[in-house]
Amino acid sequence: MAQTLHFSASTSVKNLFGRGLVTDQVAAVFELVKNSYDADARKVEIIFSDLNTDQSTLTICDDGTGMDLVDIEKRWMIIGTDSKKNTLYSPIYHRPLNGDKGIGRFSVDRLGSFLHMEAQKRGSTDRYLADFDWSLFDGESKRLDEVEIPYSRSVGSITDNGVTLKIKGLRDNWDESKLKELYRNLRQFKSPFDQDNNFKIYITAPEFGYYRKEVTVEKLDGVSSLWLEAEISESNPEIIRIVVNKDGLAYEAIQSNIYSFGPVKAQVFMFNQGDKIRFANRYGLRVREYGNIRLFRDSFRVYPYGEAKNDWLDIDRRQTQGMMRFLGTRDLIGYVQTGKEANPNLIPLTNRQGLEENEAFEQLRHFVIEVCVKTLESYYFTKIKKGSNETIQKSKVQISGAVAGLTQLASSLKAVDPDTAKQIRDYTSVIKREQQNQLQYVQDQQEIVKVYSRIAQKETFLHKLIHQSMIHVKDAASATNSFIDNVDYLESDDKEQLLNVYALIEKALSLLTTVRNDVTKKRQKTFQNIETLANKYLTGNHAFFAESDVDVTLVCSGNMGYIIDPGDVEAILNNLSTNAVKSLKKVDDRRREIRFELYKTDRFFIIKCIDNGIGIPEADRERIFDPFQSTTGGFGLGLTIIDEIAKEYGGALELIDTAIGACFSVKLRC
Repeated sequence: MAQTLHFSASTSVKNLFGRGLVTDQVAAVFELVKNSYDADARKVEIIFSDLNTDQSTLTICDDGTGMDLVDIEKRWMIIGTDSKKNTLYSPIYHRPLNGDKGIGRFSVDRLGSFLHMEAQKRGSTDRYLADFDWSLFDGESKRLDEVEIPYSRSVGSITDNGVTLKIKGLRDNWDESKLKELYRNLRQFKSPFDQDNNFKIYITAPEFGYYRKEVTVEKLDGVSSLWLEAEISESNPEIIRIVVNKDGLAYEAIQSNIYSFGPVKAQVFMFNQGDKIRFANRYGLRVREYGNIRLFRDSFRVYPYGEAKNDWLDIDRRQTQGMMRFLGTRDLIGYVQTGKEANPNLIPLTNRQGLEENEAFEQLRHFVIEVCVKTLESYYFTKIKKGSNETIQKSKVQISGAVAGLTQLASSLKAVDPDTAKQIRDYTSVIKREQQNQLQYVQDQQEIVKVYSRIAQKETFLHKLIHQSMIHVKDAASATNSFIDNVDYLESDDKEQLLNVYALIEKALSLLTTVRNDVTKKRQKTFQNIETLANKYLTGNHAFFAESDVDVTLVCSGNMGYIIDPGDVEAILNNLSTNAVKSLKKVDDRRREIRFELYKTDRFFIIKCIDNGIGIPEADRERIFDPFQSTTGGFGLGLTIIDEIAKEYGGALELIDTAIGACFSVKLRC
């Protein structure tokens, strides 16, 4: 009788599936957030605590379906379980499931050396607590089932369902740059094509100013003058529908579908030099730093495709073959979305970092290059680079040929039918005259375009000119109204009031002169004491704050020296103050307060403005940095001006979450 053998796993398997597969700390957090999404959670909290100490912790908690003891023993504790493999969608929100490898839980081992887990299943009050000391799996050789994991049971509220993972002994340094990377990656957690908004992600890291900062889906609307959408739909898989958007106009085309996969949807943006400047001003980084064409599977990012240093489409290799014919990764940003159910041959690798490079994957690459990238290249290098002059010239030649033909026809008819010949000559004259009018009109329009192009290059200065002028003219109007309301006749005091009004107008004219000089020459950046400049501004605008019953404090720490144009400091403080006062005027139930904080770090000089006003609604936070977008009833240019100034000094303008009011941080690079 034949005897049997059985496989067994040593504790080293834990490292193989944990730190061995999930090699990046951001990717590890990403996997745990995916698990919360699969569990039909409506929200997940990512909380960093005590990051600058030896007691640093990372807590990830959700309000999903949770787990009972059976789930923990039969699913969570079994490596490579296929509990999700044959289930395509979650039971409550019908979300496409992504965690089908059964190894995502080892992301916690990648993140820290100790895990405290609490789990409570929806509809139950049984709450299970377990402690995992990953070091018990290291060292001497032993089997996985020999390591004992202590757990206990408690009674929770019926509404406390979900899973909480508290990770201690963090293996990585979570500094400001890494948190920003995590935030950026989580903004791309879901595809921009996904319209559902039933899953919220919040990040808390008090050391870096994150207080339940909501992670919103990142979209690129309005940043590119040339972009396209391409789609193979489920309802009509025989064709590829392409819509090219150029300068606000849409051009639609249909191609036969030669691919065996689908449905698939793509959106690719092309950036010329002007677009790149707008993108950098809005997002605080360059197009090439943002990444290129990213891949999504069932609404989730597939890493590392589309990262800044990942050219999975060999776009830059193509560009080396013809710089004036092909686009590069630094010119493109895009999204490609596929689905697991309809595209089973697009298979994720075990470590969830990429797809198997099989025939289906090669077809997908071909689709992105041939349908998306090449279409944009044809519009940019052919239709855009050649411009409208080529079309106008072609039309001119065709019309001239037609006129010559009509003239010849009139000559041949003159002897037999002079009246008809005369009519043809008259029509020919009208055509020639109208052609001249049309050519003159086109030339005039081209001159207008040139003028507006020159103006657009100075848009930052024009914003500053218009907005600052409006602020001071408004001050002048306020002073005049105050004078009219408070005096009944003119005496010496009245004359003094008029002189004050005149001084304000003079100040506005002085500002116009300053901004005009900005256009023609560089600003005078000299070594300044920012505290001195701030005190000068606050003293000079004491009446402005007093009129609105606003208390202002200035807190400075460290070296206040910085090389800057004094006018830039005034513009920053003026716009921050103006917005804060407008918000505070809507508050009646507490003292109105503005606090300016000035300090230096190793890399930045920071100016913070903190108020206890009405704050900024979550829905408005994405657009407040865009020109002409205002939540205070103003002109919507103040934050744009500050952002432009900060960028000029290699810094950024940031909105920091606060429990009450608003906090803006202006960072100027040292």
